[in-house]
Amino acid sequence: MTRPFPAVLRRALARVASLGREPGPGLRVLTYHRVNDVHPHDRLSVTTRAFARQMEALAGSGRPVISLARALDGLRGAAVLPAGAVALTFDDGFADNRTEALPVLDRFGFPATFFVVTGLLGSPATLERYRRCCAADLMLGWSEVGDLHARGHAIGGHGRTHRELASLSLEEARAEVEGCARDIEEHTGDRPRHFCYPRGSENAPVRRVVGEAGFDSGCTVRPGPNPPGSDPLALRRTEVSGDDSLEDFRFKLAGGFDAWHALVQGARGTRHA
Repeated sequence: MTRPFPAVLRRALARVASLGREPGPGLRVLTYHRVNDVHPHDRLSVTTRAFARQMEALAGSGRPVISLARALDGLRGAAVLPAGAVALTFDDGFADNRTEALPVLDRFGFPATFFVVTGLLGSPATLERYRRCCAADLMLGWSEVGDLHARGHAIGGHGRTHRELASLSLEEARAEVEGCARDIEEHTGDRPRHFCYPRGSENAPVRRVVGEAGFDSGCTVRPGPNPPGSDPLALRRTEVSGDDSLEDFRFKLAGGFDAWHALVQGARGTRHA
């Protein structure tokens, strides 16, 4: 699993890109995928120790960590969005979200939203990225999802099979989104409110499909904060990577990587229209 830039070079370029730019105010949504010590060189896996240190730094920052539901009220003007508010999200639904991340979240009393690929839950299947790895790469089971839900965390949709929605017909995209919502409602008793576009693949028609399925929010891979009035179906997020130092994490929390992430996405060509 290769990285596009060496960590030292990436940090330097991020700081150059941020010169003269002040990050705007608004909700900062942090993106995690996995928390484990099995894949030390995987960009999508944060070690358990690093995650604990990051949450400790977040707690020490004094910034309020709020649920996506509360954040949406603030973005819509139905409530005051706390200054410096942060929301935590986890993509895909790997089992280590519960075994490794949950105890740390509980320690600090932080709420989170777990976006799950419902067609893979409770099965021996996993995402393509880890199919040649090990047993530690299994997904959550529905009973574990129910435990996360019972503990007050939100369960969000991430499609049924993790397909890139903008590349599908509207009929196929609707089946992925609505099927995912039904699966979660069937197993938790609650209709999910939040959705995350698999691999960031979205456009205006896909966002409409997600809204029509009853989701109140949709998370993208676009970087930056979300000020009041932001489109709730196009929420921006900040990804925390496995090779981030604690200094990187604090810099990302402050919006220091926003300009760099935007440049990288523009160079690669994003999956959203």
